[in-house]
Amino acid sequence: MKRRLPVVLGVALAAVIALAAAVALGQRSTAKPTAKPAAPDKGRVSPEERRLTQATEALAQGRVDDARDLMDGVNAAPRSNPDDYAYLKAMLTEDGNAHVAALESYLRDIPKGRHRREATLALGTARYARGEYAETENVLSVFSPGVEKDFIGRRAIVQRGLAQLARGDAAGALQFLRSAKAELTGSPEEESYDFAVSQAALRANKPADSIDALRDLLERHPKGDYAPQALYAMALCMEMVGRTGDAAGVFRQVMVRYPRSYEATRARDRGIRVGAAPVTPFPLGGGFAVQVGAFSRRDLADALARDLKAAGVGDVTVRQGTEIPPVFRVRAGAFSSREEARALGERLRRERGFSYTIVPR
Repeated sequence: MKRRLPVVLGVALAAVIALAAAVALGQRSTAKPTAKPAAPDKGRVSPEERRLTQATEALAQGRVDDARDLMDGVNAAPRSNPDDYAYLKAMLTEDGNAHVAALESYLRDIPKGRHRREATLALGTARYARGEYAETENVLSVFSPGVEKDFIGRRAIVQRGLAQLARGDAAGALQFLRSAKAELTGSPEEESYDFAVSQAALRANKPADSIDALRDLLERHPKGDYAPQALYAMALCMEMVGRTGDAAGVFRQVMVRYPRSYEATRARDRGIRVGAAPVTPFPLGGGFAVQVGAFSRRDLADALARDLKAAGVGDVTVRQGTEIPPVFRVRAGAFSSREEARALGERLRRERGFSYTIVPR
């Protein structure tokens, strides 16, 4: 029986892409420093130009209030540097409607501006915040998987996928985000990317795929910004595939590890309670699994793994052994006890005729 899919985007989706100031801050280790505007006369810089340069540097360092204070003293664009002036005015505008209008004006009036990528991402972010998801996709369509090499492009891809998801096209969003896996995996934007993929999979009624993405996130970023949301989403996915015992344990883990989080409140609203006994962490990298096949050919192992996932089996992995030649083992499940793993093994034996072995994860 199909269940109405819960919306797990919440605050996390708005946090995937930083707002205008954070766009300028970016990843300072990868962003190129902003060039200083040229002085009108060699050796002489006007006070306005000096303030403009300082404001540009302040915004790049995330000091938004300082940048605004500096721009208050610049009443007109210096003839030598209209680009930085228009960009800063647009980025530092606090009124939402004026912010969008100023960004659009910058992109329209300065077709070869140095800040077009940052401004485009900021405009897409602002459109998304206003609930204009189709417009967000349109604005960010200039960013495409396979070609983006910097943090601006990677953030834009995640935001574009989230807009598609929020518009209601979960299957399309999942396909789009997966096409960007090569660029996003291992990048500073990996955590937000994995969470976006998990939400797209969840909304596309593919809880097993969502669990895979959430496990990647929690294993690589156990103390990241998305950990509470990811654990809560993991519990929801487990419920959807019938693993109610594991789901209850993960809900309790959310409440113990992040008691003041929004997700902990949602877990309490579901009637989940933390007893006197300590909460056992969900075994992301431990516990037990069910091994249902071992092959000398990777393609045969991958085919079985796809078959199991299509049948709704969760946590399916293909492990390559250290033997020469290697053996490829197909495993399913992530359980805290052998008894829970054995229940899955018996189900697969009855329904699919598989023999199985319980193994440590």
